[in-house]
Amino acid sequence: MIGSFFLTAALVSQQPKASGPPGFEVVSIRRVPLNAAPILRSQDFTPVLPGGQYIDSRTTLLFMIAFAYNVKFPSRQLVGLPNWAKEQSYAVAAKPAEDFPTLPPAENLERVRLMLRTMLTDRFHLRVHTETRRERVYDLKVANGGIKLQEVDPPVPPAKEGRVNAAMGDSGGRMIGNKSTMAGIATALAIFLKQPVVDRTGLRGYYDFDVRWSAPETAREHAPGGLGTEGIGLLISNLRNQFGLIVKKATGPVEYCVVDHVEPPAEN
Repeated sequence: MIGSFFLTAALVSQQPKASGPPGFEVVSIRRVPLNAAPILRSQDFTPVLPGGQYIDSRTTLLFMIAFAYNVKFPSRQLVGLPNWAKEQSYAVAAKPAEDFPTLPPAENLERVRLMLRTMLTDRFHLRVHTETRRERVYDLKVANGGIKLQEVDPPVPPAKEGRVNAAMGDSGGRMIGNKSTMAGIATALAIFLKQPVVDRTGLRGYYDFDVRWSAPETAREHAPGGLGTEGIGLLISNLRNQFGLIVKKATGPVEYCVVDHVEPPAEN
């Protein structure tokens, strides 16, 4: 009996441990005072560092959930959050175990997303689910006559696809891209149209552009600040005239991330 017991114990000790979701080994979360001075960041800022680290000196729970679950338009597609989760900032430093492997940037990013989900569950007691709703969207298509942007060579690694920068109002607008894609243009347009924009152009090339437009002088004199109906009309007409692109109203699936439960974290 004794020999049988020790044999059984030895076999159990040799069983591999059940593998759970990946997580950070060390996590520090501290509140940032609401009256703290603002900070400036470049457009290329990322909280993900090589070696599986997630470090951000000023972030909100809203941003962390959107980042962890890859929610592109959190103001619209992330629902159910209390106000404090949108307003309260945190300084977060999270690091994995020392044996974390060296990964290519894209794989490192995806692993950090998974570890961040675990952290949000452990520290914020976050529970979410996703659901797909059929709603109004815009389709981005090539207009009759073809694309009017000049295709350029793709970026050479480690360079990446360039972001599309845009500024728009009722009196005019400007869109700038450097080695940008149609998908990037669709993402930029969604911000201003306040609806998802789906790239239906079928174009997979890269483009450089710096396109400006303005309303007639008489219209500019009475144009309010921001982007209203007049500005959207200018945007749509210049997409056709200068880009060779059109946006059309459509319906399509829109994925939502719904927060079922969340709590403020204990600081450390």
